[in-house]
Amino acid sequence: MKRLPLIRYVVAASLCAAIGAALACPLVAEDGDVLGGTDLRLAWKLVERPAIEVSETFAIDVRACPADAELIRVDAVMPAHRHGMNYKPSIEVVGPGRWRVRGLLWHMRGTWELSFELRHAGSVRTLRRGIELQ
Repeated sequence: MKRLPLIRYVVAASLCAAIGAALACPLVAEDGDVLGGTDLRLAWKLVERPAIEVSETFAIDVRACPADAELIRVDAVMPAHRHGMNYKPSIEVVGPGRWRVRGLLWHMRGTWELSFELRHAGSVRTLRRGIELQ
């Protein structure tokens, strides 16, 4: 019987663990726009209104996988203009790994970068998404 190098077993085990983690906490299209990798992911979606409008507050629902992650901060900046929002949004826990973020307001058209800061497994990570506000 031919023996496989140990590295193949390690790679296979890591791959199985990543697939298992993704299946244990699936994020689907109904959860919203999905960000992140296999170890930490989140989905966010707009609620209470059909679209983001200039100078109108809006709220989003956020779901993280794994559910023991902690959402510590949500912010947005306009990289081209080198400024952010004029208001600080509030984060409300609605369940394990679930939050409602209220009070977001984008005061001008252009490209915004929405960022989510999460704490998980002893580290802090930031996941970002660029959004064009027409």
